[in-house]
Amino acid sequence: MTPQAAPREVADVLASTPRESLVPALLENLARGVAARGGAAPQLRLLRSFDDGHHQELAAWREEDAVTALGDGERHPVPGVGVLEIRPRPDLGTARRRRLLDETCVWLGATARAERSMRALERARRDAVQHATEAERAQVRAARVRETERIRLVETITTATVHDLAALRSLLDQPAGALEWPAIHALAERLIDDLRDAVRGVFPAMLPERGVEETLRELAAALPVRVDVAGDLGRRAGWDIESGFYHAVAGAMEAIARAGSPVAVALRRGAELVATVASTGPLDAASIDRALAAGAERIASLGGELVVRPRDGGAGVVEVTVSMPDRSEVTSLPIGRRQIASRPVHGRVATLVEAAGLPHDELEACRDALEAPIALLVVQGPPPAPMPGVQTVLCDAAPDAALAAEITDRAGRWGVVDAVVCALAPRADFAEGLPQRTLLFRDGIAPADAVAALAARAPVLAARRVLERLAERAAQAGTPELRWQVDELRADAHELTEDALLDDVARGTAPVVVDAVAARLAGAEGGEAHMRLGLVADAGRDALRAAALAALERWRQVAARPGLDSASRRAADLLQRSAEGLLAR
Repeated sequence: MTPQAAPREVADVLASTPRESLVPALLENLARGVAARGGAAPQLRLLRSFDDGHHQELAAWREEDAVTALGDGERHPVPGVGVLEIRPRPDLGTARRRRLLDETCVWLGATARAERSMRALERARRDAVQHATEAERAQVRAARVRETERIRLVETITTATVHDLAALRSLLDQPAGALEWPAIHALAERLIDDLRDAVRGVFPAMLPERGVEETLRELAAALPVRVDVAGDLGRRAGWDIESGFYHAVAGAMEAIARAGSPVAVALRRGAELVATVASTGPLDAASIDRALAAGAERIASLGGELVVRPRDGGAGVVEVTVSMPDRSEVTSLPIGRRQIASRPVHGRVATLVEAAGLPHDELEACRDALEAPIALLVVQGPPPAPMPGVQTVLCDAAPDAALAAEITDRAGRWGVVDAVVCALAPRADFAEGLPQRTLLFRDGIAPADAVAALAARAPVLAARRVLERLAERAAQAGTPELRWQVDELRADAHELTEDALLDDVARGTAPVVVDAVAARLAGAEGGEAHMRLGLVADAGRDALRAAALAALERWRQVAARPGLDSASRRAADLLQRSAEGLLAR
């Protein structure tokens, strides 16, 4: 046994210990101070308490090579955090030992709260640096775009207009009887056309009044090759959005037309304004890309994108895709604090993340994943209104095996997709090709209803997402302790079992006994007690208790039905526990 060092005053520990080592130092000092005379130091665990009665370990201390302590212990409150568990029971026979315990609990709580605040401050500082870097990059890009536009306008005036004026002057510099009026008239008409083209390049007169589609069709009629413009952008966007989008698409049309190929333009609107400009004959993609470099820079400064690529199987056909986000459209809202507060499992997973000893990059990734909204891919459906905790992404592709393969790729264009809803019935190979982690809503569910369902469950879905990440890391890194903690939390957290049942409800595969009232009890409309029981927000404790008792009795009777199938019996048992949990709150 290691000889015990004499305990120090809490103030001495605070003054001499670095912040990152303070909690272990306080625990060790307390263990030395409350150990039974002549016995080993007790084992201490700092536990975070949750509203559902569960505790999650934040930190622990025990002597090196000591076996896990068994038998009765004591738990002492730690303000703002939870409890401090001491095994075996400490010797608190003197006032000095009791004071040491009280002061340690107070400072453990203060240290844990300060650590949370420091993490929030560091996150805010990191975000501020990132935003400042992005703002600086945008300023540099905007300055570059302004200079490019200035050069373009000067070139337009000097190379075209000035040349035409010089030619016109030479024709007019003749005796009155020798003037060639037809040639003068033709040259003046060409000068007017050049000026009109220059003005259109800066400010198309039709754009504010008629919108992007009509203005592009006017431009198409003036180009020297055939240009077909099809599709619809829906309701009008803001002027800055329409102007930036128009100029990028117009530049792509002109670049392909100058190369001598007919042009096909397809317009559509999802979460962004999107145009696909394609040649109908073979062209050199690299030369088109160089010609549109300035246009790509300009739309990038506005948050859009211009991409030039050969079309697959197109025999030299070049395709230019222009996308411009409509910043008036909100497609993502973060998970709300109130949503998180009503879902204890989210806090338990967050605590596990902090205590798991993850590398810095992985720790930050898990923290971000806990806060990130749930990603819903809407396939061939209308954009739903935003709700807290859900990000909607629109897709016009057919729901088939190829799209399922794209969704499976976490590094693809959509990143991690948590759920999918299809406006039309998907093909069988689509559902079979989706990864198990991706929830596919049953046929007939409107995108707006899918968003509402996911918003109510967002904190639990985010917790499940992070648990899956932790389990993968534990398997790859060979850390059995982390794997055991993840498995223990999954087996012990009733909310995760409820959420699995809600997955079945969304898929349309839930047992027949699970109706809308049952889904609501399991948290389909939110985690707060009044939401689960279908009561008003200000319902009193008596009303909540009466409704919870009625729900418990209902599911006891369902579970007792003769001939009930096993899936329905499991669902009834789960819902009984949900009602019992509401009574215990």
